[in-house]
Amino acid sequence: MADETKDGEDLIAAVKSAAGIILAVTENRNWIEVFFEGDLMHTRTVNLPAGTLFNIYVEEIPHKTTVYEHPRTMIFFDRPCDLKIARDGDKVIVMGVSPRENLA
Repeated sequence: MADETKDGEDLIAAVKSAAGIILAVTENRNWIEVFFEGDLMHTRTVNLPAGTLFNIYVEEIPHKTTVYEHPRTMIFFDRPCDLKIARDGDKVIVMGVSPRENLA
């Protein structure tokens, strides 16, 4: 069961020290792959429910490069970043967490 954030969104995942993300979609399913600095092969997959295509927003994360190659988009961050991934209806928000915030 997902936790609820202060804004009423469902917290899907919290990740420490991510170097970037891959947003991907196939048929009627999409997911987020988080990768870590120094090791692109070490990833964490955040699966989103099948049967719904989500609008994915990336907020408050300084990034240096975005690479689009259908059917995925890869975003490299400026530096390792802690993330919170939350869902609000058909929206999924990937947001950077400031050092003052506590990751769940």
